Amino acid sequence: MAIRRTAEQVSELLAQASGARRAAESAQDGWTQDLACAAAATVESSARSQLRKMKAEEEAAVLVLADNASVSEVRQARQRRAIRRGEDVYLPSWREATVGIPNLFLRSSLFAAAGVSDKPLMDLEIASQGDTAVTLTGHPLGDYDRRVFAACLNYYRDDRPLCPGGDLRWVKVTFWQLSRDLKVSYCANTHRAIRDSLIRLNAAHLRVRMRRVDIPMPRLIDVAFDDGYRGRGTPDGQLKGSDVISFRVLESMARLFGPADWSAVSDAALHNYSGLPAWLAAYYSSHAKPYPVKIDDLFRWSGAVCELREFRRRLKRALARLQCEDVPETVRVSAFELTDCHLTVALARWHLPRP
Repeated sequence: MAIRRTAEQVSELLAQASGARRAAESAQDGWTQDLACAAAATVESSARSQLRKMKAEEEAAVLVLADNASVSEVRQARQRRAIRRGEDVYLPSWREATVGIPNLFLRSSLFAAAGVSDKPLMDLEIASQGDTAVTLTGHPLGDYDRRVFAACLNYYRDDRPLCPGGDLRWVKVTFWQLSRDLKVSYCANTHRAIRDSLIRLNAAHLRVRMRRVDIPMPRLIDVAFDDGYRGRGTPDGQLKGSDVISFRVLESMARLFGPADWSAVSDAALHNYSGLPAWLAAYYSSHAKPYPVKIDDLFRWSGAVCELREFRRRLKRALARLQCEDVPETVRVSAFELTDCHLTVALARWHLPRP
């Protein structure tokens, strides 16, 4: 891995500088001492330069690898973040039965715990956690859109590079196959639901700012239907599972997959629930331990459409639902503490005591 090689080079340079200083101390004449000290200073300067480069690589969302990086080097780097090798940009790789999703999308009201509509939105500010700012132009998005978006992202899990733009690198999949990816049976209603969701995702234009850096994000996903657009009134007999969807995710998406900027969300969190339980399952998929969160903040980040008092009631019911024995361990809530102002949740997969 490039960063590991840089660390080894820095260690070697510091060892060389130390050796040059020892040589200066043992030198018999001033000229040799000055020469050895100058050599040590030069080597130390090179080491500092390498350290700055290593720090920049650690902080960058997309790690740039050598054009001739080995398959092993690429796979190791993609375990943590998005990478670029030559002209190709890849998302991280994630485990089977999970999908990698940016934490920005999991910890915000982008995929809200509320119903969707055709209401047009213009530069709507999306409530989000942390040092982020997001605005959405398009249509409201919900948990079904998160599922469809995740199913599309999963096609980039292996060795498929993102699209640099132009007319390149479309992924082609049938409605029948995408319904299988969504863990549902294909039917006319599923066909319409998938199509409508893809249209909303295609229309979603984001303006993203993370940690005081603007990230160009033209849209969540580019979509084209090979049979053209079919309206909601299309007879069932004209909808076929073999109809083809073409989609692509642009390279700008990789900027949201830095080392600490994404999480692997389980299939259970994505597909087993709807509404507020679905949002909570996705939100806590991006955490590794319990800590208190302000209820007012959860209210904003979830995008729930209700009074705050009603949200507290819904929150308690949703958490109780996620505590049931039939909930998979990857998303099951083992305990939670709901006070007047804060919520603390512990998941079964953390194997931690009650908060």
